[in-house]
Amino acid sequence: MASDAFENRRKSFEAEYFGRKDAQLVDKLKAVFHRQIDKESVRKATRIQNERLLDNLVALNLSGDLMAAFNLLPLVELAWADGTVDDREVRAILAAAEQEGLVADSKALKLIEFALMHGPNPEAREVWYHYANELKSTLTAKELTEFREDLLGHARSIAATSGGFMNIAFTISPNEKRILDQIEKALTA
Repeated sequence: MASDAFENRRKSFEAEYFGRKDAQLVDKLKAVFHRQIDKESVRKATRIQNERLLDNLVALNLSGDLMAAFNLLPLVELAWADGTVDDREVRAILAAAEQEGLVADSKALKLIEFALMHGPNPEAREVWYHYANELKSTLTAKELTEFREDLLGHARSIAATSGGFMNIAFTISPNEKRILDQIEKALTA
């Protein structure tokens, strides 16, 4: 009788163990499946074929619908160029986001708002510049020019909004000018 109790207990532990393992495997399969779906949505949204860059974009939790927000990441960096973000810069970036099709309460807009509140993410910045480099070979010359000019137009507007040093002396601060130059260089073939 004691051996039956031990045998039943062993079977119970075994069933529990394999049940947990099965659940972990199912979770892993789901994660791989969703990562592949996200990778495909990013590929479709950007036409990028570089697997490493796609993996980096997915690692940042960017699916196709968040790519519009990711495209605007340099605007956040620009707003933080002088160490703080003021209300005028926030309004200008949110207006740019709206012009680019980001809708209120969307994940994409929440991503922009989070970045504005917490500052630029260095890892995301690095991935953005790799992304910009990939766009040079992915987009046509006309598409690249349009993308660059649209982004720089928003960026220049935001830089001018902040008013530079103490809102009086210069229209664009040296740090903002440096970031504008980096954006332009990154998106010039």
